Amino acid sequence: MANQPSSILGGYAIKIHEAPYHLSYGDVCGAALIHKIWAITTAHCGKNHTYVRVGRTWRLEGYAVKILEHIVHPKYQLEHKFDYDAQLLKLFRALRFSKTVKPIRIGKNHDGSVFVSGWGYSKEKGEYNDTLQQVKVRIVPMESCQKVDQSWYNNTLTARMFCAGGWEYDACQGDSGGGAASRSGELIGLSSFGYGCGRKMPGVYTNISDPEIREWILEITGV
Repeated sequence: MANQPSSILGGYAIKIHEAPYHLSYGDVCGAALIHKIWAITTAHCGKNHTYVRVGRTWRLEGYAVKILEHIVHPKYQLEHKFDYDAQLLKLFRALRFSKTVKPIRIGKNHDGSVFVSGWGYSKEKGEYNDTLQQVKVRIVPMESCQKVDQSWYNNTLTARMFCAGGWEYDACQGDSGGGAASRSGELIGLSSFGYGCGRKMPGVYTNISDPEIREWILEITGV
């Protein structure tokens, strides 16, 4: 699955109350709930999906909530095909919070690793998982990630990105847009892209704490 946007490899099944912020965006990507009417996903997942699913461990059983507005970061693809890979989703109605539907706070520190959730493929050229999966992946230094000899790496990565996982612990196709959370439970990034799944190279995530992305979220949503 060369050069495909980022299932979860090397992970484990979880219940939705363990990641109650995790949403399905149009049944093909993930998203993270950050407010009662706002979610965030990646821009490359597109704007043609009309709903998110919330509050269920099973991929297709979540309650569908219509999307009122899609707002892609204005600098998307500025210096790289996946630069500023972020999109805000304004929901048609405010969600009622519970143990299975709860927003995640946006943070800054990853503590050396992140937890990535999704229903994506569990192997290259695989199929979606029916139940929600999660994997813990280590952050890879940007200097090392820039040296990966594949397209979209090769010293082209920007400050709006960070690298993590690979080596059989990874996100995969179908996980794009899902949140990468710190051990303290704060949103650090979004699964963005990679080269295959679980190969000997890291995946790349949208860096939510980058000032230009963080300030854009704050300006639009107030969060």
